Amino acid sequence: MRFRYLPWIGTAVFLTVVVLSQGVVNAQTQKIRIAYSSRSNTITPFYIAASKGFFREEGLDVELIQVSPRLGALAVMNGDVSFTTSFTSTFRGILQGLPLKLILVALKKGIYFLVVRPEIKDVQDLKGKKLGVATIRGTDQLVAEELLRSKGFNPALLQQIVIGETPLRAQALVAGIVQVVSLSPPHDLVLQQMGYKVLAGPPEVGLPASGLFTSDRLLKENPQAVKRTLHALIKANRFITENRQETIAVMLKSLPQPQEVASRSYDLELKALAKDGQMTDAEMESLIERLGEKKRPLDEVRDFSPVRQASKELEGNK
Repeated sequence: MRFRYLPWIGTAVFLTVVVLSQGVVNAQTQKIRIAYSSRSNTITPFYIAASKGFFREEGLDVELIQVSPRLGALAVMNGDVSFTTSFTSTFRGILQGLPLKLILVALKKGIYFLVVRPEIKDVQDLKGKKLGVATIRGTDQLVAEELLRSKGFNPALLQQIVIGETPLRAQALVAGIVQVVSLSPPHDLVLQQMGYKVLAGPPEVGLPASGLFTSDRLLKENPQAVKRTLHALIKANRFITENRQETIAVMLKSLPQPQEVASRSYDLELKALAKDGQMTDAEMESLIERLGEKKRPLDEVRDFSPVRQASKELEGNK
């Protein structure tokens, strides 16, 4: 009788081990939310980390949520999301005293093109016209002004109209609501294929387009979640650098766009990719000078020690 029940006992033990093991995995998996501001190729590292399972490998269940740039920092402070990728508005908020830190730079220099309606033949034709922007004094507006000055045009001669994220600005240009916008790939090339004209871009000296910001509280209370997230994004950066065609395939899936547009976007943004996720102190000081009405010590603005540690750990695991 004892021997008759041995197979059943063995099966029960096996199932118990499987269930308990699954429970351990589930217990180790952490749900986090990452806010981003615009549907564009600038957040490709996050798409890659999600689609290639890098977040999952780090025990993270990640939800990417689109949030207005100005609300991203508040969502992090309130604990509604763990991180935000919106760069300029969040960085400016830190300079004004928000208890957040920049912990990773994804694109050191955003790829932006100044696109105008077909009837605009020369930059001087823009006098008195409307510039569509995402938010007042956001990255796209600042870069647009930089591009206009490089062409000898005074941005003060334009009226700024807040439209919203990149696809909405492109639609506003097509509808004639505005006459000029500053757009990142793939939207610039899509508009060119429709007959719209690029006046300038990308700039030699631009602003970071995306990064990763989190709260001082999360850095202190849950450094493991921060480190796991950084592990995943470093893996994504390496993947992007080494796998052109697979990265383009993810871009095509994440954001509807023609193959040639995604290919061009990849080649442009690869040049701006911050492979180590950092900026030098000199670059940070220059950024503060350009964006901040108040100057704060670098240690109160950025903390790259977690990304350096994450990089070191990944190197050690090779």
